[in-house]
Amino acid sequence: NIEDWIHFPAHFVKYKLCNGWSEEQERIVNSIMKNVINEEMYALNWKHDCFVFHPDENIQLYYSYYDEARGVYVYFPSYWPDGDYHFFVKMDWTCGLFGHPWRQEICVLGEALIQAFEEEKERLNIKEIGDVK
Repeated sequence: NIEDWIHFPAHFVKYKLCNGWSEEQERIVNSIMKNVINEEMYALNWKHDCFVFHPDENIQLYYSYYDEARGVYVYFPSYWPDGDYHFFVKMDWTCGLFGHPWRQEICVLGEALIQAFEEEKERLNIKEIGDVK
């Protein structure tokens, strides 16, 4: 169990994706982030570039760019894990999303964010698989 090896600073709920992830689902989660957090956040992606971003930026699914200074492509993570662990978190660490790649699960932290995901879980095509206090 994820709760056996990682400890979050807030109540969280685990969700499993029922089918593939789409641009529409990415927009829905970004809208949730705008409504609930609406401030700069961290986007942390295991073994990749990490970012400070604001949900108002409306970053597209699979967004990337070429960083000429470093000579590399930079990829912004999607809200649903696509191969690596990731964490989208408010800068005070009170709410956010943690993505587990091979389990195809996300953990949603913080009461307001959990409530927003509950309201949109049908459109997001996700199901709750655990509530951890």
